[in-house]
Amino acid sequence: MYKLLIVDDEVTIRTSLANYFPWEQIGFEVVGICADGKEAIDFIENNQVDVLLSDIMMPNVTGIELAKYIYEKKLKIKVVMISAHSEFDYARASMRYGVRYYVLKPTKYEELNQVFSEVHMECDMENIEECEEDLNIIERIKKYIDENYEDVSLETISELFHLNLYYISRLFKMKTNMNFSDYLTQVRMEKAKVMLATTEQLISEICIRVGYTDPRSFSKAFKKHTGVTAREYKVSKSYVK
Repeated sequence: MYKLLIVDDEVTIRTSLANYFPWEQIGFEVVGICADGKEAIDFIENNQVDVLLSDIMMPNVTGIELAKYIYEKKLKIKVVMISAHSEFDYARASMRYGVRYYVLKPTKYEELNQVFSEVHMECDMENIEECEEDLNIIERIKKYIDENYEDVSLETISELFHLNLYYISRLFKMKTNMNFSDYLTQVRMEKAKVMLATTEQLISEICIRVGYTDPRSFSKAFKKHTGVTAREYKVSKSYVK
């Protein structure tokens, strides 16, 4: 459900729009009703809003000024304007602020349904694109970890990809169902297993090669990951040979 805010200075219009149109059937939830643009701005600053349905001419803050606020703040909110034929010049002025959808007064069921079906489809497409972009990001981060596991951290990833540290952490967890640190440990342990099984390097050397400065931390992590100590693992692989 996309969250919809309805704004109109006429109480009968805003309540009718909120209560007598089957929003949920077309994928919208009415999360707020405001009497003017000022109330709407206050609401937007404290609540999630995906789509705004606003009258164009209102006291205090007009629909155009509200659209300008959303545009300048770079908020991801779709704006649908309600306007009369006589207000068309005002409606055109709102196009400079990214407004592409209009509903004429008096509002009709068919028109509302058509416009908001288009809005819903556009929101869906943008969400898919954002999701796909987030998954590239994640695959690139995983590739970097796989190639630089010895000396990598959330901080270095943040600097390299020019993304907020907490955003990366949250995104990684959401897309992989693993914490960043858990994934890094997993990669390091798998690399250690290969080295233990295929080289004659000392365990202390492998410990350093996979990014650990403290052998005890490495031993603890390895046993937790594999169920055996690094020495037991190395011996078992030597025996198999």
